[in-house]
Amino acid sequence: MRRKLALLSIGALGVAIAASGCTQTGNGGDNNAKTTIQDSVVSYDPKDSTGPAPAVPGATKGGTLYNLENADFDHLDPARSYVNIQQVVGTLITRSLATYRESVKPDGTVKMTVIGDLATNPGIDVNKDCKVWKYTLKDNIKFEDGTPITSADFAYGVARSFSPQLAEGPHYVQNWLAGTGATSADYNKTYKGPYDGGAATPPGVTTPDAKTIIFTFPKAACDMPYAAALPMTSPVPAAKDTKLDYDRHPVSSGPYMISEYIKDTSLTLVRNPSWDPATDAAHNAYPDTIKFSLNVDSAAINQRLIADSGPDQAAMTWANVTPEVAAQVVGPVAQRVIDGSTQFAEYISINNLRVTDVNVRKALNTALDKTAVLKAVGGDLAGSPLNTIESPTTAGWADYNVFGVTATGDSAKAQTMLGTTKPDLVYCYANTPRRQNQAVAVQASLQKAGFKITLKPVDAASYYTILGKKDNSCDLYRSGWGSDWPAGSTIIPPLLDGRSIAPEGNQDLEYFNNDAVNAEIDRISAESDATQAAKDWAALDKKIMSDFAPMIPVDNARNYTLLGSKVGGAFLSSAYGVTSMNTIYVKS
Repeated sequence: MRRKLALLSIGALGVAIAASGCTQTGNGGDNNAKTTIQDSVVSYDPKDSTGPAPAVPGATKGGTLYNLENADFDHLDPARSYVNIQQVVGTLITRSLATYRESVKPDGTVKMTVIGDLATNPGIDVNKDCKVWKYTLKDNIKFEDGTPITSADFAYGVARSFSPQLAEGPHYVQNWLAGTGATSADYNKTYKGPYDGGAATPPGVTTPDAKTIIFTFPKAACDMPYAAALPMTSPVPAAKDTKLDYDRHPVSSGPYMISEYIKDTSLTLVRNPSWDPATDAAHNAYPDTIKFSLNVDSAAINQRLIADSGPDQAAMTWANVTPEVAAQVVGPVAQRVIDGSTQFAEYISINNLRVTDVNVRKALNTALDKTAVLKAVGGDLAGSPLNTIESPTTAGWADYNVFGVTATGDSAKAQTMLGTTKPDLVYCYANTPRRQNQAVAVQASLQKAGFKITLKPVDAASYYTILGKKDNSCDLYRSGWGSDWPAGSTIIPPLLDGRSIAPEGNQDLEYFNNDAVNAEIDRISAESDATQAAKDWAALDKKIMSDFAPMIPVDNARNYTLLGSKVGGAFLSSAYGVTSMNTIYVKS
């Protein structure tokens, strides 16, 4: 899962993992990010999947919640959504077969329970071999216009996700149905969905009646309950499918629906009158209205939330506190912070199709001053320096330092590695003040080592769409990744399995493809021993960086965001690494 501008593959359905806290990176701020225990189980207790959602103590229904963001959303179409904040918004609009119900435990940590969302449970493994999964739909589930939701709508939703035109989303289920590798680009080599003349129900999916949908995979897919919580399992009514324009108004099956969406300006959600809370065990849906203001400057967002006046008292954001205002987050303001380390790692992706010399890639890793890059976006409030591809939340994670440099880098050593070579590279960045500041820090750091770095702004709202095109014209760019569910196979394979590379919609933003690495991905993916698999992913992590250096790990991201004083029920989601909206309410 991409991080805005997913938790370890261990093949088990219940895990607990600890996230490390942040370390000092020199901006003078607090470096004590809350340690987060990510605790996930898959529940087949019918009570857990039965609505309404557990009440939040002190919560009141009604009012308008405001959300201030520094960019628009790439996609709201459930087939195309692969960025965390898009998926958070998406859960309010389009429900899936399964979902995460998160609850804050007495010690402040968050428990994630995978439950049935529009289905009665997270999926039945019919033959106990993980090849056939059956879902039974709940009663009284409807689209926003009152039309009953049937199994055919789910089948169609999955079918359209095969379309090459909608390639940006996750492809686990599609690949499992096709019998290809979990992240292969060949998932739609034969069947390309209904837009290209394919059936409205994809091969491997059957709907024996209006309330039953069955997935039959040629190989075991034991993580299906987690994959069923991804947005591409949401129902889509074929008659209302507007193809590429579906991004503008996906038909609601959740507690809210879109009343107005002005691209790059605002998004307004209102209650879906056809939503029945008795069918929903995850969404409290307390506010009457949720208004998103888009393309608001990050510094302005935080100044407004610090001032805490008027409607901003009922506002939230997913934009981290900026360095300019960090010193003002004290006293009562500090009590309105959502703080904690996340499952996300951030990188500078190196386009291996353009930067083909491994020695240049190693020199980039050696030269980068990660401390300076972090300081430009908040220092220790933004994250802690990282040398690994996996984040420290990952089971089996092992720290290493293959380039033998500190977090400040070593420009002299990098210059020696380059010799007389002076690479001329283009660094692309999302066109926001925050990312511009970071880009300047990257440029300054690398140019000390003899690189020539040209900065190129990219539209923030379509950032990953642009960089996900194989023929993009950028050499370097920031990216972030968190595992899609508690499984380590959702980190290395989606990021670095070269067989997944397609003309567009790529998650392998390094465009890295190595046969030996691909073979090892297949071997570990078939490992039945969860503990051994976790160790093997960590070992492959180190080997990839040692031998190929396809990217520059920069930091383990920290969430440090503000709320208005009238926002209640907020917490840091372990599933998405940002403030959850499912339990949020506006104080009267």
